[in-house]
Formats: sequence, C-alpha cells, structure tokens
Amino acid sequence: MLVRNPGRLKIAGNYRVNQPIENFKLRVRIVQQKSLLAELFESEAETRDSNFLESEGRTFSWQEKVLSPFEVNLYKEERNCIIEIHKKYREKIQKDEIESSRLFSYTEDDSYFRQATPVTKEGYKSYLSLKNETALPAIRNRKPFSERYNKKIIESTPSTNTIRSNHYLYRDKRTMYIMADLTSKDEALGSSEDSETLLCTITYNEAGKILTIDPDFNDDECYKAHATGMSYDFWIEHASEGQTEDEVQMQRELLHHEFHEKLLYKEAEMFSEMHLPPPHVLRVYLTLDITKAKGFPYDALFLTYLIDLPKYWSTNDGDKLSGRTQRCRMMNGSANFSFVVEMTLDFDLNCLDDENVRPAWPQVLIAAASLDKWTRYRIEGYASQPLPPSPGKFTYELTTWRPVAGFINTLRRFFTGGTAELEDLTYSGIPQGENGPIINKSQLKVVPGGFIDLQMNIVQQCRDFSKNPRISRVTLDRLSAGTLINNVNNVLEQFKAARERMIRARAMCS
Repeated sequence: MLVRNPGRLKIAGNYRVNQPIENFKLRVRIVQQKSLLAELFESEAETRDSNFLESEGRTFSWQEKVLSPFEVNLYKEERNCIIEIHKKYREKIQKDEIESSRLFSYTEDDSYFRQATPVTKEGYKSYLSLKNETALPAIRNRKPFSERYNKKIIESTPSTNTIRSNHYLYRDKRTMYIMADLTSKDEALGSSEDSETLLCTITYNEAGKILTIDPDFNDDECYKAHATGMSYDFWIEHASEGQTEDEVQMQRELLHHEFHEKLLYKEAEMFSEMHLPPPHVLRVYLTLDITKAKGFPYDALFLTYLIDLPKYWSTNDGDKLSGRTQRCRMMNGSANFSFVVEMTLDFDLNCLDDENVRPAWPQVLIAAASLDKWTRYRIEGYASQPLPPSPGKFTYELTTWRPVAGFINTLRRFFTGGTAELEDLTYSGIPQGENGPIINKSQLKVVPGGFIDLQMNIVQQCRDFSKNPRISRVTLDRLSAGTLINNVNNVLEQFKAARERMIRARAMCS
C-alpha cells in the first residue's frame, strides 16, 4: 500500500532580533506533490496535474503586501474599495505596480484573522462578559451618583490584572501572514476555502524584539499543505541579506555615539555632586570600620573613638570626629561591632612652604570599656593608630593597655567597678601640646588588654596632584605620624652625621 510521507512537524521558532526588522526577508517555495504512481509515467510533466499550481517561489520582505488573484479582481472595481488601504491597492493595480501571485501576503493593515476568535481561544469569555450576562436590570429610584459607593468609573492607572480581567487579552505585536492560493485554474476566484491557505505566520514583538516564525525555517525536510484534491510540499527559508561594509560602519558609528551619550549621562548623574577641594588643600576621605574586639575579660563591651586632628587640619564633619559603638556581648571570646563612620578631612598644604614646619598626621584613639547589668563600669584598654599617609585599604589589629593603681583599685574593679582611667584620651597616643623631642610616660603603670580590629579606606583628592604628579610624594614625605620624626632613614642619617662630626672633633683635638 502506497502511503505519503506526513511531512515535518510544524513547530514555531523564536529568534532574538538585533537588527532593524525592516531588513528581514523570507523565501517560500511550494511544489505540487508527485503522484504515487509517478514511476509508471514516461515524462515528468505527466507526474503533476497542470490544472493546479505546480510550483512557485517568492521572497517576502517585512510587511510587504502581495495581492492574490482574487484581491486583484476585487479591487479593480471602485465600489469594492471601502477603506483607504483598498483605494491605495486599486491605484497601484491601475498603474501596473502590483501583480497577482499564487503566493501572497496579508499585512497588519489588512483585516485578516487566522481564527474565528482572533485574540483568544475558542469559547473564552472574559470576566466582564460573564458579569454582563448575569447583570441585574436597572434599579429604579437608585441613589444619586454623588452618593454611590463606586464614584470612580475610569481608572487612570490600571494594573495588569485589572486590564486582563476587564478586557480581552492583547499583546503589543505586529503580524504578517504568508498565504497560498491552491485552487484549480478552472475554479472561480474566491469561491473555495483553498483560495486562502495559510502557510506561515510571522509575528514580531517590539517590546522584547522577538521574531516568531510559525512554522519554523526548514531547509531540508518539507512541510505539507493539503487542498481539495491536491497536496503540496513547501519550504520556508531565511533570505535576509547580510550587511554591507558601509552599513556595518554606520552601525558601528551609531553604537559608538549611543555609548558616548550613555557615558556622558552616567558621568553627569554620578559626579553632579562631587566637588573639587579648594586650591592647596589635601582632602582625605576616610571610612573607618571598627570590626570587632577580642581577648577582653569582661562582657557587655563598647568602644569610644576619637579622631585627633593636629594643627593645619580641619573638617566639616565635626560631629563625626568622636562617637561610641553599641554594647556587645562576648561570644567565643570576641565581640563583633561592624561600626562604620565616614568623614572628610582637609589639610592646608600652604604650611609646607615653611621648611621648619613638621606637620602631624591625624590619629584614631580608642577606649574600650564594659558596663554589665549591675552597672559596673570598667575601663578595659586604650589604643591609638595614626592614619596611613597613602591611599588604599588597610587592616590593623590594635593591642590595648589599661592603667593600674594599686591593690585597692584592683578590688574595686572586680566588685564594684570604677577603675583608674585617663583624663585625656589623647594621652593614649601623642598628647596635645607635646612638642618636645621626648615623651615621658614612665610614671604610668599599665597592664596589657585585648585586641581591636580596624579597617580603614583612604581616598586622597587634591588639585595639585593633577598639575604635578610628583607633588604627592613630596607632600606625603613631609607629613609624619606625629610631631616627632618617624622616618627611620632620616634618624640614621642624622646619627651618622653627628658621629662624623664627633670623629673630626677628636682628630682636631689630638
């Protein structure tokens, strides 16, 4: 028994479109199937019925209108041209600009629908239509409009659910249909359903730039189309032309222009509030993160910090120079704070004109204390850390110490709290007003405490850096961690110079 091949399964394909949709082209080829008894015929012409369409191929552009023989005869008469688009078709037919074809198309301007219910499935009824079927008749003597509960008839900003429940489903898309006229030559035009056989549906979603080809492209196995008394094989091929070098260059320039516009927009959006510091001012952006404390004997720990600004330093965030963290209970010997503070510090670079000025660098002073549920207050330790002179991210583990004042103070600390503490927190680092060559803290008795973890993020900004890149190195070399010389190389050089002077003096005396 002779059985025909059912053909390829018709499945739609979705494609992401990066180029303008106007460049899209599609080629459709349709061929009449040979008779199952084709081997019995001697000539090739006898294997197909010449009364039907034998073979035809055509390339369609996006939204290109190709008229069918029925439409050409229909629009030739002026009485059949009702709408404006029909009149345009008639003008082109009279000017011989449009020829009829067995392969034709319907565009978005034509009133063609694939199914009887074009936008919804068969039997679908919306929420509004169901309510209208069971709606009550008009009620007499009803309340006036101003006294009704629902006074808002038109909703200016409806939600998606409101639109879907009160209207038929609709998506913003453009559609094009590729049709075929498979009627016989001796049959009247438009008198049969075979005069409009749908071969392919092309849908383009402008929002998502998704192109849907239903059925998908097939270069190898053919699709089947059936008409009254005849069957056909057809192929759908992608026929879009590649971009020329001029188009590629134009698109590249367009993308470059769009990228430049976006970059300018982002720069204007990001840096609209960023201001340069005044001339001869070094601005330091400091982010201080007090991470955690560990190794302290008592619970309910909290930390107090102070940013000590030496001479020639200033800030607009004076309220952030000192602060206190939350109280934290110890777990596994550590207390996590994650206390972050941000501030800007300004340094006057004009002071560097004087060679005798040795400016100081700001310090972070921290005092650790505990306050338990019996309100026993204890000082747990002090620590200090100068700000790093270079920008970047820095992590420190500070060792703390606390003062002691005899046996009675130790008993008071254990039973009632209230231990010895510093009157001035700056004494934990370099005390204020200490300008001598030596700092003497030998009278202070201390014991070691726990550890405090810090993280600092430093960003430096100065107009002089952009004018002379070397000024940053010269400036930072002049800035020290205190009023004393903290550069080991400078100390060694001064020691060598003094030793040489002493040797020369001895040689002269001898």
